[in-house]
Amino acid sequence: MFIIPSLNFILSIFCFLFLSGNFYFFVFDAFPQNVEKEIAKPKVDEYESMAWVKGGNFVRGSTFKGNQAALKLCRKYDRACKLWWFSDEFPLKLISLKSFWIDIYETTNEQYLEFVTATGHRPALDDTCATDSCWEGNLWKDQSFSPLIRNQPVTQVDWYDAVAYCEWKGKRLPTEAEWEKAARGPTGNIYPWGKGSPKGRATYNKKWMGIGTMTNVGSYPRGVSIYGIHDMAGNVWEWVSDWYSRTYYRKSRRKNPKGFKTGEFKVLRGGSWVNFPDSLRSSFRRWSRPDLRFNDTGFRCAKDSTEEFQ
Repeated sequence: MFIIPSLNFILSIFCFLFLSGNFYFFVFDAFPQNVEKEIAKPKVDEYESMAWVKGGNFVRGSTFKGNQAALKLCRKYDRACKLWWFSDEFPLKLISLKSFWIDIYETTNEQYLEFVTATGHRPALDDTCATDSCWEGNLWKDQSFSPLIRNQPVTQVDWYDAVAYCEWKGKRLPTEAEWEKAARGPTGNIYPWGKGSPKGRATYNKKWMGIGTMTNVGSYPRGVSIYGIHDMAGNVWEWVSDWYSRTYYRKSRRKNPKGFKTGEFKVLRGGSWVNFPDSLRSSFRRWSRPDLRFNDTGFRCAKDSTEEFQ
């Protein structure tokens, strides 16, 4: 038979423990305090679909000989190419970075719609269009789009849109140096995958075909970087955090460079569906006003690396 102790008996036990100084230990043994330990642990989903890039040195930029090779490649497709187009990649320099995390895939339409729905942020479309051809570059209509492009990279987002999304996710845009290391690896590959042709490794050299222009993120397993990161060449240009300067690679510090504090243009990296192989090289730099939107431009996010993962 189970006997329920009386209330007076229970109260007498608590009084005894309290007066004897053992009440504190009784309570803490009965209810283990694991709250602080649980809070201190990093959440696994914080780094879901992200790649960790180990800190250290990497080769950034290109040599004058490399610029000449890029010009030769460019002129296979466009005889108007000029050598100065590639001069902002010069010189080749050893750069040191802290460890960081970066998204394995470009931000998709589906992911961006979640952000728009949750925050009321403006949708991914250029509402300043004054011509039909401009409006054709919009794949979104208000807050909807064809289900066929839900896993394609979001476009028609400016730099400020990209920053807002990454902050909403608890992340940030990668610096230009972080982006280049994630694409090229520590030894300075020409393309994310190495030296070979982009054929079968990237979406490039295409004409606008609406929803059929871009490919779903992660469509080219042979095109990943050494860190397993997809689509860092072609598909869409990617906003990074830095302000652009043509001579920055000559002037920047070697340790954790983050660009100038102010400027007129922001940096874009990686090339897109419309570009030729010379623009898909991982050292190629492009720039744009941060408030402009394009149907070939998207982004991916990054995140500082915590001590637990280093």
